[in-house]
Amino acid sequence: MSDRAAQIFAETYDRERTALPGTDGWLARRRDAALKSFVEAGLPHRRLEEWKYTDLRQVLEKAAFVPAPAHEGAVVLPDTASASAFAAIDRHLLVFVNGRHRADLSKAVRLPKGVELHALADVLHEQWAKELVERRFDDARQSENIVDLNTALMRDGVALRIRKGIRLDKPLHLLFLAADDGASHTRNLILLEEGAEATIFESHIGEAAAFADIVTDVSLGDNARLSHVKLQDEAAGAVHLATLRTRLAAKSHLSSFTLTLGCGVSRMQNFILFAGEGAEVHANGAYALRAAQHADQFCVIDHATPDCTSHTLFKGVLDGASEGVFQGKVIVRPHAQKTDGRQMTHALLLSRDAAMNAKPELEIYADDVQCAHGSTVGEISRDAIFYLRSRGIPETQARQLLVSAFLDEALALVPHEMARDALKLLIKGWFADEGGRS
Repeated sequence: MSDRAAQIFAETYDRERTALPGTDGWLARRRDAALKSFVEAGLPHRRLEEWKYTDLRQVLEKAAFVPAPAHEGAVVLPDTASASAFAAIDRHLLVFVNGRHRADLSKAVRLPKGVELHALADVLHEQWAKELVERRFDDARQSENIVDLNTALMRDGVALRIRKGIRLDKPLHLLFLAADDGASHTRNLILLEEGAEATIFESHIGEAAAFADIVTDVSLGDNARLSHVKLQDEAAGAVHLATLRTRLAAKSHLSSFTLTLGCGVSRMQNFILFAGEGAEVHANGAYALRAAQHADQFCVIDHATPDCTSHTLFKGVLDGASEGVFQGKVIVRPHAQKTDGRQMTHALLLSRDAAMNAKPELEIYADDVQCAHGSTVGEISRDAIFYLRSRGIPETQARQLLVSAFLDEALALVPHEMARDALKLLIKGWFADEGGRS
């Protein structure tokens, strides 16, 4: 199979390499090696098990992957609810336009002592940044070439380091706006040292036919706590590819939630490694799709140490000819006794043309564990619709009530109260569009 898209990315690297940060030293060598590895492997396709339902090679053959330009002139946020979803929350704000940080639009001031917030280029010489960029996960073999693409072409991103015992005083909001067609390659580095705490919002919006390639590397020290809320509502012609790689030390805690509303094609990858005992992860999400949207949720949780907990719940509604995917794997290593690993996905089809593919998996090599996984796919109950209509509720409103109730179980897991309310409002707004109804 031809992989013209991979060759175009390689040509982009040859043209852009001298303008990318870290053009000398270890990163230049790492970029060269990553590009070589990426070209040899090529873009993922359906013959790879992890990409069985999302042929990225075919998708990107049709996408715009010439680098998005540095946006000139005024920046106007889309007039959408998603663009202002977190506006009422007191927060630090970092804005990226076409993958480039815009200091003039950002508002991150008076950070607590011990909180270091930098542009990616400013920390690439530091050892902790090098360790995060070079880290690889054993059970992400088929997806590492996507990380290699990002490593070769990463141009900008945020680097957050919080020192031992420090708590970020209010949420940090990373707002990514696709203002022009083209590709952006963003790398975010997040290090929370022992006992540190932070809440991060991440939103992706825009009306351009863009390709967003994002890798976020997270390292949590002993007893550190991170809450992460992500919203993706980009244009129907956009492609969104995001990888979150997290390593948890002893007794650390990660609570993440992703709401997917936009994009023609999106894939969210989660790779989570327990590296210390007593750590806990809650990785949850929801999605609402219509028309011909395709959204792939992929999650690998590696219990490599004893006495750790992971709970995953994804719920989604699919209308039109949309397609949803959930692929999840919980791995329990031979010495990871006392593991509690649970994974569940539920999907509600609002149209006969909608489709859902679900493949939750368990790999258990220990005997003293509590693990479970499951999946359901179904339609709205006709009996429930009839019951509500018999009490004077119009059919459209009855459907909305049932779908909202279905998604509420997942939305209740958003790890920030005001953000939770904001995402619930977005779900209500999804119904206001006539396209959201069958």
